[in-house]
Amino acid sequence: MSDGPTEIVPETPSGKGALRPRARLLRTLGNDLISSDKVALIELVKNSYDADASTVLIRFQGPLDKGSGRIEIWDDGQGMDVGTLQRSWLDIATDTKRRKPKSDRGRRVLGEKGIGRLAAARLGSELLLVTRQADSGEVKLLIDWAQFDQDDAYLDEIEVAWEIGAPNIFSEQGSASAAFSDSASETWEPGHGTLLQIEELTHTWTEDDFVDLRTALTRLIRPRPAESTAAQSVVAEAGTVDPESRKIGQPEFQILVELDAVPDALQKFAGPIDPSADLRTPHYRLSGSVDSNGSARLHYVQQEPPVDEEHAAKLLWNNDKRAPQTGPFDFEINVWDRDKKAIQRTLAAAGADGSTLTPKDLKGFRETLDDVAGVSIYRDGFRVLPFGESGDDWLGLDLRRVQSPTLRLSNNQIVGHIFIGADANQRLKDQSNREGFLAGTAYSDLQALVRAALNELERRRYEARHPKKPPTEKKVGLFERFDLGEIRNALAASYPGDTRLIGLIDEKNRDIQEGVKEVQQVLSRYSRLATLGSLIDRVIHDGRTVVTRLKSIARFGERDLGKASLSMDEKITISQNSMEQTAVQTEILSSLFNQIEPFGGRKRGRPKEIQTSDLIQNAISIMQVEADDCGVKLVAGDTDVTTRLDEAEVLTVLVNLVQNALYWTATEPKDAERKVIVDARSNPDSSLTFIVSDSGPGVSDEVRGHIFDPYFSSKPDGVGLGLSIVGNMVEDIYGGELTLVQEGPLDGATFEATFRRRV
Repeated sequence: MSDGPTEIVPETPSGKGALRPRARLLRTLGNDLISSDKVALIELVKNSYDADASTVLIRFQGPLDKGSGRIEIWDDGQGMDVGTLQRSWLDIATDTKRRKPKSDRGRRVLGEKGIGRLAAARLGSELLLVTRQADSGEVKLLIDWAQFDQDDAYLDEIEVAWEIGAPNIFSEQGSASAAFSDSASETWEPGHGTLLQIEELTHTWTEDDFVDLRTALTRLIRPRPAESTAAQSVVAEAGTVDPESRKIGQPEFQILVELDAVPDALQKFAGPIDPSADLRTPHYRLSGSVDSNGSARLHYVQQEPPVDEEHAAKLLWNNDKRAPQTGPFDFEINVWDRDKKAIQRTLAAAGADGSTLTPKDLKGFRETLDDVAGVSIYRDGFRVLPFGESGDDWLGLDLRRVQSPTLRLSNNQIVGHIFIGADANQRLKDQSNREGFLAGTAYSDLQALVRAALNELERRRYEARHPKKPPTEKKVGLFERFDLGEIRNALAASYPGDTRLIGLIDEKNRDIQEGVKEVQQVLSRYSRLATLGSLIDRVIHDGRTVVTRLKSIARFGERDLGKASLSMDEKITISQNSMEQTAVQTEILSSLFNQIEPFGGRKRGRPKEIQTSDLIQNAISIMQVEADDCGVKLVAGDTDVTTRLDEAEVLTVLVNLVQNALYWTATEPKDAERKVIVDARSNPDSSLTFIVSDSGPGVSDEVRGHIFDPYFSSKPDGVGLGLSIVGNMVEDIYGGELTLVQEGPLDGATFEATFRRRV
């Protein structure tokens, strides 16, 4: 059924027209670009910040049910006259802030896309805007957002009207003075500012909503630095932040929340927005600044045992082929251990009596930490959402912890702050919904640098929680711990007549040892697969080259043999040359397949005799592509020893050690020697030692006692299992040892893997 006559538009060969949006587009944009009421309020607070306000008051007037209630946002900013209202506030997606990126007071403005005012449409059905510039009249604007819901209305058909009158609200005796006075604002100056009065709320506000809002507002403004820490001077000297804005007790911008005619249960959410006092004393803190080359100045503070140390220069960037695309930034990472003793220590430092703490106190602390945990980003003093929000793991910290639980930190242990400036980080572009940065090289580089800084803290925390073993203490192999021999002997001494008990212990010990052998085989198998993964890169790289050459030989040979002008002798010569070239390429393919063969898993009795020079050359071939990419020269030693070691297991050990050496050698400057030597040595006791030495930075004294610990790694994204698995394979399967020696062929780190059994 037709609704009426349809207008027939005559067809023309060409023409011009204009896009004409419907009025409801404005509401659609508000709902789509502003993801929640919490985000909407934050956008309006940001607008107040851009207007040079020093105080923002958010007042809720109950009942806070859908279709009723009121939200007011008051600020003491510069206010607007009619011209500013028309050019900026009513001009959706204006580029005013893009053309003028700093406010009159020198703040870097936050809202460059010109869509923040759509947040008001998200919060309620009606908006009354009252604003005044100093020494000017007061401007009032009323918008009924329901007008924009008309199906047939176009956006340019909806008119909004304003009026100018004598100052009423923003005057010496106006209601703005009363509002800020009641809220105990110390910075309020009458005569200018803006009020947004939003009626008929589109959402019912619950207690959970206020928890989320206060948490978000608490983290919205750049946090003040911890008192009496040297980090303030480190960060201030970096030059990315105004030192005056970091002074204790002198906030540049404050937010107040007021609640009227609401249930008593909600009154606890009223008051100034301040961080929790419980979280002012972290167990570990790393702060500092990172320059545009990825070099950092760091300051590390530890609660127990007390540590306070600074590092003038630490290179966090590990890619000499290019500089990081993200600009300089400052950071502060605060970390808490969540166990009972650590929390008691923290609460005691905050003034609580540690001896009287109840399970409820401990639970409350953990819940407080949960509310604010995460790593947030602040741009020019204001937070960028959703970084650091609950569930936003933009650094992949929880996955890192799963891979290395002993060393790595999870999101719920960290309250981190990354401070960037928009002018120095112009490659970090906002997504259109104002939440997060667009994916790209700059964003990836920022993630890498922050993880590298976090790794420095994780390493120091690990050292504090795992003291070094005494030098004389014998290192126990992983599988030697699964032995009930000591228990059996103790029971036999205490109960010499209980043969049944001793028999049960012996039987269980045999079961355990059989299980250990199976685990050793599984470990060896998975280590082979990991090495095979590295080898596949080599096979694919060189194999593709061979296939390309074989195709060329066949194509050009066919072309030349098809020439009618050639004699039979000439064709025979061409055929012979093609076959010779094909034979060379097939030898290369055969060599690649020979490298894979040891990892096939097929056992044919005792391993065959093999030369250590062949093993070393095979390991170098596997890692050659990675070495070339790192700019490191791989060199084989001169020693050659005949052995019957399992080729795949030896290659697993060598490849892991060479990979480790390549990583650290590549951190050296481009003009420095980058070299890794792989050699072997036959020992007087008939054991065999493989040596991998590099010209990298070496192993510092701080981590020397932990490098073989499972899950410990000095690499930002390292899992910490490479040296541990290799060490246990050499020790438990071959009765040997993996050691870091003091001196080697090169000045960096030198590892020696000694095989004693099955050689």
